[in-house]
Amino acid sequence: MRRMKPSRSRSTESGYVLLAVMLAFALILLALSIEAPRIAQQIKRDKEEELVHRGKDYATAVKRFVHKNGGRYPLSIEQLEDTNHVRFLRKKYKDPMTGEADWRLVHVGEAQVNIPAPNPNGNPSGTSSLQSSPLGGPTNPPVNNTASPQPQAQPANSNTLGTLTTSNIGNGQTLGGGQIIGVASVNKNQSIKEFNEKDHYDEWFFVYDLRLEQSGGTGVTVAAPRGAAGTAGALGTAAPTASPTPVQPFPPGAPTPPPQVPR
Repeated sequence: MRRMKPSRSRSTESGYVLLAVMLAFALILLALSIEAPRIAQQIKRDKEEELVHRGKDYATAVKRFVHKNGGRYPLSIEQLEDTNHVRFLRKKYKDPMTGEADWRLVHVGEAQVNIPAPNPNGNPSGTSSLQSSPLGGPTNPPVNNTASPQPQAQPANSNTLGTLTTSNIGNGQTLGGGQIIGVASVNKNQSIKEFNEKDHYDEWFFVYDLRLEQSGGTGVTVAAPRGAAGTAGALGTAAPTASPTPVQPFPPGAPTPPPQVPR
């Protein structure tokens, strides 16, 4: 009997150790079940930030190409990688949401870009209206409240930024082909972040529009797909805003009428 007591004591101690290990393992599983969604959410946020960073890098590469080529937009990603031994894109990035370099190419006419009009007469409020025109097309001039000499007429279908010209860009282009203004993800999953009230990755269009730069911005933006929010305008067309006087359409190529001076 005396020889069996130590054996029973060791068996009891082993049982307590096993129970403690099982309890610790259960606590670890509980902690992981609580933290796992938060960790997954943070990983998703990090991927979204990288998507925005890489998408804007592509749009910036388009910007460099346009500046180097006098307002002409590229026709392929390969032109951004090497055109006359000039690299506008450091490398072909992978889409963080797919893990592949399978970006959707955004062409002229596929994005909805709001172009702010210049602030006329130094408006103290610092606000400006939105003007609508196809990329490279004429824009309606702001109304001036004081009489002034009429500015010289600019050629139709041409905007300038220094020596850059966007002549006839967007005219006669077919959706899904032609000049590239940016890229978008092909991932259709729902996102955490929103751009232009769009919460799906394939609806974030990272583009460069020369007219945004002409209005004082960088030209690189995150646009929405064409026809978003009930609109159906081409690239550069803004959503309709309230205006006391409706804008009358003019035939393509027709000169822009002079601004009306109130009496």
